[in-house]
Amino acid sequence: MKYPDIFNPDLSRIGVQESQMYNMVAGELVTRTVKTALGPRGMTKVYVDILGEDTVTVHGGAFLRKIDVDHPAAKAVVDAVNTVDNHVGDGTTTAAVLIGALLKNAREMRALRIPTASIIAGYEAGLVAALAELERIKFEGRASDRRTVHDLARCCIRGKALGDLCEGSRVRDGRGDGGNGGGSDIDNGGIVDMLVRAAYCTSDVSSRRALTDDVKIEEKPGNTAQTELVMGTVIDKPVDSAAMPRAVRDARILLVSEPLERSRTKTESEIAVDSPGQMGEFLRQESDDVCGVVSGVIGSGANVVISRKGIDDEAQELLARSGIISVRRVKHNDIWWLEKATGAVTCTDIRDMSSAKMGHASLVCERNVGGDRMLFVESGRDNVKSVTLLLRANSKRYLDEFHRTALNVLHVLRDFIECPYLVYGAGSCEAILARRVRDESDAMTGKVQVAAARFADALESVTMTLAENVGIEPLDALPLLRSKVYDDHRGSRAATTRICDNAGGAGGGNNNGAATGLPSGWYGVDHASRSICDVSCLPYSVIEPYAVKAQVLKSSVEAACAVLNVDDVFVKDLIDNTHCHIDGTVHAHKDPGRNHNHWEQEGLEQRQMHHYY
Repeated sequence: MKYPDIFNPDLSRIGVQESQMYNMVAGELVTRTVKTALGPRGMTKVYVDILGEDTVTVHGGAFLRKIDVDHPAAKAVVDAVNTVDNHVGDGTTTAAVLIGALLKNAREMRALRIPTASIIAGYEAGLVAALAELERIKFEGRASDRRTVHDLARCCIRGKALGDLCEGSRVRDGRGDGGNGGGSDIDNGGIVDMLVRAAYCTSDVSSRRALTDDVKIEEKPGNTAQTELVMGTVIDKPVDSAAMPRAVRDARILLVSEPLERSRTKTESEIAVDSPGQMGEFLRQESDDVCGVVSGVIGSGANVVISRKGIDDEAQELLARSGIISVRRVKHNDIWWLEKATGAVTCTDIRDMSSAKMGHASLVCERNVGGDRMLFVESGRDNVKSVTLLLRANSKRYLDEFHRTALNVLHVLRDFIECPYLVYGAGSCEAILARRVRDESDAMTGKVQVAAARFADALESVTMTLAENVGIEPLDALPLLRSKVYDDHRGSRAATTRICDNAGGAGGGNNNGAATGLPSGWYGVDHASRSICDVSCLPYSVIEPYAVKAQVLKSSVEAACAVLNVDDVFVKDLIDNTHCHIDGTVHAHKDPGRNHNHWEQEGLEQRQMHHYY
């Protein structure tokens, strides 16, 4: 008797042992692609798509989103990196490096016959210990302290193209000579100050609310030194008519979502005309309707009209005679930003116009930027709720990279405003966490202890990747790093014991790192001197938000455990010869059609159409 097969012939099973190995290798390989992009000395990646358009970026998350991966484990790693980017806006490359190290160590442990359940348990125990240590060593920063905020932004932008090229940027507050296209240029130290000012203009520090979406980013070709922050909204559209003024001061802005033009029916309609006089009367009535609407706009006192819909030539002429600027077919997002920047309320019905719905701006002017005419709506005050960052660069690829970097800085500042806790960077935080996890693993038993210790090794791989990227030999840096971190830990514990003994249990002691158990030294990688040193004593600050570190740890361990939990893969064979007949029959076959009667007994002259997809 012939027994049927369990699986169809077009279904392949990889197997338990091979599936785990392939998954770990795939996840490790996809993280290697961005490993060299970590840190201020990280290298830039170039991706060329199917149309030949290239993307130049040092952003690990952006690069992984560009490349196409087919393996499910690789897709899980990319999704984890995107999760970090969506939640905290930074730390994507760090997360990729940590996930790759966790999978590499897991593959080595599986080769030693350590069960997957023990590896996952060790990783989860290491995560608990690392988060507890991170909670202990974090220190509070004041969101109102602009020096701390500037240091945080500089650390995020250091080593990237935007931080290197934009040092002579400006802030436009709308109090300059708008007729000449100028403005009050404030020398504020470059792009960092502009980003900090943009983040704080759209945030409420007292209630810990940061609205980074209220910062609009526009891109135009030009010189990078011409990058500026506009305290208002910039619309990438010109004024409708050349007869209108180029600039208006003390603007009263009317936002409308109704067309100022002859109405057109959305359905087909017919008008019966019996004589030429009726045709003329119909055209005069249409003109009177438009004039009536425009007269209402003029009578409202507005001198700037911005509409989501169209404004025809007749309406433009009437507005120009009254010295009113009009801009038509503005995007919905631009209207939203204008409402925040000017305080206006969009009128959905012209008959509901009132002075209470109008917005106000100190200057509305048209300027030539990068060969295009743009409308600048500048509020002239610092407490504006929406601002625009106008980025300039010599090519579109660098404009895109500037945009990504600016968003990173804004998200980091948002994280700090919402959770004002910091840790030192440059790999020093990961080194301290690795020491704590390794100490905790000594109290564990069984094979879980090995997995927890390898979790500590994965944390140290982030610091070693930074050292390798700045030009330090990892084999020399790792022993030096461990010796300094462990010596500092033993010294801190001894100092804490002495202070507690001298205090006699009365809770005395100074509020320093040794008394509180905090690390007295944060040993990491100094990219300037290419050495292992205490990064808390550097002349420039290397600080990162606590929220970013916590999210990176959680997402990395979750992604690694998700990949390790997969022990078998079933793959259905792909069939490319799927096609449809003219009668609607859809079918597929593995052979290219040689053994298939496409034409169903019809002659070559009478054969039906055959479409391949």
